[in-house]
Amino acid sequence: MATNGGNLLQRTRCYYFYDTGTPCNKRNPGEGCSAIEGFNRIHAILGASEQCIATHPSDMCVALAALRALVRVTGRNGERTIPFDQFHRLPGDTPHLDANLTPDEVITGIDLPPEGFSDHYAYLKLRDRASYAFALVSVAAGLKLEGNTVSEAGLALGGVAHKPWRDEHAETLLRGKPATRDQFTIVANAVLESARPHRDNAFKVEMARRAIVRALETATASGAH
Repeated sequence: MATNGGNLLQRTRCYYFYDTGTPCNKRNPGEGCSAIEGFNRIHAILGASEQCIATHPSDMCVALAALRALVRVTGRNGERTIPFDQFHRLPGDTPHLDANLTPDEVITGIDLPPEGFSDHYAYLKLRDRASYAFALVSVAAGLKLEGNTVSEAGLALGGVAHKPWRDEHAETLLRGKPATRDQFTIVANAVLESARPHRDNAFKVEMARRAIVRALETATASGAH
């Protein structure tokens, strides 16, 4: 069992981060990244750096990213609110820093928008086992439809980056467009355009592309999914 705040602050997933006998920049900055030349099947294809290619493990955070949640925090300097897609960090040159919190701050709440995607949404999780397994690729998709036209969209991926990966450009490619497989394929291609796979995880690019299309098609279907 965990708190919602604890879910947000999970450390990124990596064999070498957990293995204290191997070099890891996230655990000890400056040691090097064992995953880049090691076994990197589960690792990031988006937003990684030469310092770290680990992935964020949470499912809930992917959905919160698509919903554009707000994180409320408090510390010595008072309270502030952080947009969800700015809460977690990409590794860059500081992979040991997971979130944009100051050392004295704690999470006090998570706010959801008053209007979500209550009629057309989907969460797709692709993994090695049917239960108790982290996502190789996951997709949270929410749509507002006017007839067969998308008026608003939320789209985020998990298992592919150091943080839940929300693509605002992909969302703009959905707005005002028909909810069709052809348009969803255009969106998926745009999301994966910047993908940089490694030796063992190149399969994730096509897996993510197909998962985006499937999740958007599921979300489009009538009723809640």
